[in-house]
Amino acid sequence: GGEGDEKDFEYDVLRQKEFKTQLQSALKLFATKPKKGIELLVSIGHIDKSPESIAKFFHEGQGVDKRAMGDYMGEPDEHNKAVLYAYVDSMSFAGCSIDDALRLFLAGFWLPGEAQKIDRMMEKFAERFCKDTNAFSNADTAYVLAYSIIMLNTDAHSPKVMKKMTKDEFKRNNRGINDGTDLPPELLEGIYDRIVACGFKVKDDDEDPTASPSASSGELDKASSQAKYRAEAQALMTTAQGLLKRAAANKGGAGFLQASKADHLLPMLEIGWAPLLAAFSVLLEESHDSHLVAQCLKGMVGAITLYAVFGLTSQRDTFVATLAQFTNLHCHAVREMKQKNIESIHATLAVARTIGNLLGESWGPVLRCISQLDRLQLIGSGAKGGGGLGGGKQDGGALGKSDSGHDGTAHMLIEEANSLKIEEVDTAVIDRVFSSSAKLSDEAIVDFVTHLCAISREEIQANPSNPRVFSMQKVVEITYFNMSRIRIVWSRIWSILGEHFQSVALVSNIELSMYAIDSMRQLALKFLEKDELTSFHFQRDFLKPFDFAMGNSKSADIRELVIRCLTQVVLSTARNIKSGWKVAFQVLNTAGRDTAETIVTLAFDLVRKVVYESFEQLIEDPAHGSAAYVDCINCLTTFASNDKFTAISVEAVDLINTCTRITIKGLARHAAEEAVADLNGAAEARLQSGGGQYQFTESEPHVRLWFPVLTGLNRISVDPRLDIRSRALDSLFEVLQTYGEMFSPGLWDLVFHGVLFPLFDDIRHVDEEQGETEWIRTSCGPAMHKLSELFARFFASLSGLLPEMFRLLGQCIAHQNEAVAHIGVGSIKALLAEKAAVLTDAMWDSLCEVVSSVFEQASPLSDSALSEEMAHVGMDDRLRVVGTRHRVRMLLLKLVQDLCTDHSKSLGQGQMTKLLNLLGKAHNNALGCSLERSTGRGLEGLGQVGAGQYLQWIYAESAEASRSELTFMLHVFHREQEALLKG
Repeated sequence: GGEGDEKDFEYDVLRQKEFKTQLQSALKLFATKPKKGIELLVSIGHIDKSPESIAKFFHEGQGVDKRAMGDYMGEPDEHNKAVLYAYVDSMSFAGCSIDDALRLFLAGFWLPGEAQKIDRMMEKFAERFCKDTNAFSNADTAYVLAYSIIMLNTDAHSPKVMKKMTKDEFKRNNRGINDGTDLPPELLEGIYDRIVACGFKVKDDDEDPTASPSASSGELDKASSQAKYRAEAQALMTTAQGLLKRAAANKGGAGFLQASKADHLLPMLEIGWAPLLAAFSVLLEESHDSHLVAQCLKGMVGAITLYAVFGLTSQRDTFVATLAQFTNLHCHAVREMKQKNIESIHATLAVARTIGNLLGESWGPVLRCISQLDRLQLIGSGAKGGGGLGGGKQDGGALGKSDSGHDGTAHMLIEEANSLKIEEVDTAVIDRVFSSSAKLSDEAIVDFVTHLCAISREEIQANPSNPRVFSMQKVVEITYFNMSRIRIVWSRIWSILGEHFQSVALVSNIELSMYAIDSMRQLALKFLEKDELTSFHFQRDFLKPFDFAMGNSKSADIRELVIRCLTQVVLSTARNIKSGWKVAFQVLNTAGRDTAETIVTLAFDLVRKVVYESFEQLIEDPAHGSAAYVDCINCLTTFASNDKFTAISVEAVDLINTCTRITIKGLARHAAEEAVADLNGAAEARLQSGGGQYQFTESEPHVRLWFPVLTGLNRISVDPRLDIRSRALDSLFEVLQTYGEMFSPGLWDLVFHGVLFPLFDDIRHVDEEQGETEWIRTSCGPAMHKLSELFARFFASLSGLLPEMFRLLGQCIAHQNEAVAHIGVGSIKALLAEKAAVLTDAMWDSLCEVVSSVFEQASPLSDSALSEEMAHVGMDDRLRVVGTRHRVRMLLLKLVQDLCTDHSKSLGQGQMTKLLNLLGKAHNNALGCSLERSTGRGLEGLGQVGAGQYLQWIYAESAEASRSELTFMLHVFHREQEALLKG
């Protein structure tokens, strides 16, 4: 046994040693080839392939190369991105300021050197930070600010940066990043102070994680120590030899001094630029010697490069503008092209290709030259339209300005001759200027795009009826080429490009407008292929031109094209759309108000497909689902309210119900999944006991869920079309009947005060001058009937609202429309028939108060009211008002009589007394009126026939009140007798 144990122990030791050796080999391989290293780690069983396992290894693993970690997580492969997401999601930034969160984030690895990798990391960091802290309105702000902090850290702690960023510069760099507004100055100042005081550090490493990579491996340092020593020794020897040679040369007398800093050259350049420019310009203007012209152009290109490198922008711009003039493409007067002009064109293109990063404002004249060069090339190829969309005549001139008569013919002949001379200019060189835009620096691409859009506007404005679209086509091309740039740069580019697309979409030329919108469609299809992380708004910003064109175009053809393009974009990329749903529904909402049948039909077809095919996915997005849900319901409400297309309105109402069913089904599924997954039962507590149904409360998320649907149906319920408002009312109460059992009393209170009671505002806030409305005549009865049914069914949750319900019914009874009064009385009777047994004394008291109040409002008119207040109405109207009040009083008397007949056992002693006193008062009032006005006094305004009718009504009331009073007392007597017998 002992020998066996010893062998087992020896085997374990050997196995552990082998595993440690394999692990060290894997870590060493990971440092140089991260993907191979991960594969080896998986093969030896140290980790598994899941992103979570690799992320945990990065967080906890000892000896993991920090640079390799950054490179691995920054790769664009889906698995690498999943590891990055898992790595960040396992961190918590709760309670951290953004710079502290960034410090924590960057403590675990080195940022890779490639901008695209950093971009992916900053996107995920910003998403997680906003999720944990809610510090900013959206992740875009956190993303831009995080980038800015990294640049500040590099600036403040890199020895290579001589001129450090100031606090004011840092604040200025971050203006308007919070959805167009500035962040609090104290926030930015605090970040600046903390970063400058202490830079970012990788854990267990004193170096800056944002610095450029350098060899950090101990083995590499050891291997290269001797080489470094030899290099330093050689450098010392070279320096010493140089000093000796310089000393020997200076012994012969004073000579030129070699500048050791670039700043030493600036005064010379500032002084010499004007003579240089004058010399080159005069020679180029006067000379035709090819060698001399070539030397001058070489000098011009060299001067442009020199001044651009040294940042002398005004001198650079002057040289470029002068060079552009010598191309003979900018001249307002058409002149014959010479060979030196052709050479100037070559020089201009060379400048664009070689120092594009340094051109800045000089991109304007360069791109203008290219635009005019294209125009001449088109003329030479026989395209008389000069690149116009319509194919019509494109007149000559620098930007297409028209000439007429003999001069115009001469100019055209010169233009055609010039077009032949420029055939030697390779169009591929021009194309490379634009295709190479993807290689321009972040600042240079912004300048390039700005000036390209400006040239495009010039082309369009020069001949609006048949504009050239060369630059517009190039705008589309460079948008494709630069779409993969990091998001912070892309946002700056798109702010310029998007505005240009918007302006072109509204030009008077329909073909050009269509071209811009169709180009937007193509770009959107490509852009939406990229995933968007939570809380970002890149998609929303990209799609804004569609919304702008839809809302501002006066052309039905353009609006129709917008809908067709949006339809293709949405149906093709719905799986990737997140913040873009906001703009999509805004466009559809605008279309829903349109009067053109084709536009409304196309837009509604898209909404229908979204509801049936993508709605479930749409509402499950944690960042944008809630807003998209509201936007979708509002959009359907708009379609339902469009009174031009009834069939669409009907289906829109039905789709609102469909959205509700899909949403509740999804919530039920998620609740069930949580209940199954949660072994401790915490999730089950969120389910309503018994039926396993979700309990909706007055909490903000539940209000946001229900109110868009309910308020939308409420708005449609007052539609001028009877069939639509009836459909909406049916849907509204169907939703409440179906899901009301899951509503808490607090939520019901909000629903009644925010949705149901406002339905009856025409009754609650009656306007005597306006009189009854169409809704009161046709829809009030069905709505009140459904409301009473709803109240009776969910009485346990709604009992606290009973006094307000009684007051609403009392207002119905007191309404001037007799049919509405009958509705009020009938609803009270129906409600009591079902729930009288459970009414408390307080509830009965509230009913008695309402009945008493209505009696007061409907009491017989006084003499002054008959003679003065109704003096402005005719005799028939007076009689109608008096008759209505009489019939209301008769209804009330019958109601009180029914109360004592049907519910005497439920009424308390106090309520019985109140009702009996009410009947007595009604009897005395009627009797007093009949005696007082039997002589006709006060009835002159009703006429002889009206006065007689009035007296008959009063006598009838007196008799009815007396009969009701006697009946009431008889029931009271019988109830007392029964109580005595039982006692």
